Amino acid sequence: SPMRTTRSNALARRPHGRRVRPTANSPADRSRAARLMGDESLLRMRHAEVVFLAGYLKQLVEWDAKACVRIQQRGAVAGFFGAPPTGCISFIAVPLSSAGEEVDWIHDRTVSAGRMRDVLGDVTVAPRGFAGRQLMVPEPVSGPLELLELPPMSGWELTAEAPAADALPGIAAAVADFKSRVDPSLGVHEAAAQRVANEIWSRKGWADVPMRILQTAKLLGFLSNEEAVIRAATLPRWDRLATGAGQVFSKHESANLSLSLTVLR
Repeated sequence: SPMRTTRSNALARRPHGRRVRPTANSPADRSRAARLMGDESLLRMRHAEVVFLAGYLKQLVEWDAKACVRIQQRGAVAGFFGAPPTGCISFIAVPLSSAGEEVDWIHDRTVSAGRMRDVLGDVTVAPRGFAGRQLMVPEPVSGPLELLELPPMSGWELTAEAPAADALPGIAAAVADFKSRVDPSLGVHEAAAQRVANEIWSRKGWADVPMRILQTAKLLGFLSNEEAVIRAATLPRWDRLATGAGQVFSKHESANLSLSLTVLR
């Protein structure tokens, strides 16, 4: 849908790795800069976006209670980067409401995914009247190493595009293979199960996208609309799967990681 496409592409023009503050050359400039930076801890979004964000955070916390998200806000968009236990980086972009003036820098902080989810509260009931929410971002924390280097948002080479349904059979086959080879009733040792998991994650799936990316996208709900177009892209050190709901990245070095078994079981 257009909303999901907006989420996925909204931060495509962000200056990667930069956090540029305005130059305050006059009292008026300094006043404006202070006022805008004072809004850094607030995110304003519609209820539908709050529900979408809550689902994303919930999955990250279910995988790891200590999970973090790195939030980058530029103007009317906030991007949320996560580090699932699959050796990937996940990303969603959430449109903001009442964002105010357009700015030329990025607000960047890493926070607890669980605390951010708590801030959202009960999302099952839509607010009355104005359909938006004003959310206070939690205090920053020291995030995982996986979120220190974020993937580039430009320079990608598109390698394939197709309906999401094309990627699903390969994912199902990989999970079925794992379960057939790691049957708990056979008393398979944890180390042996880990080797099987690492082998499966390292396989190539649809369009030569690493299986760890495809499975991560599926578990996050990014492939739930089977008719939606998904796109594979590469850079020398990275692979990417872009969907209308979000994106998943992996660095080539992640093939050497010991990855969580829970997302295959």
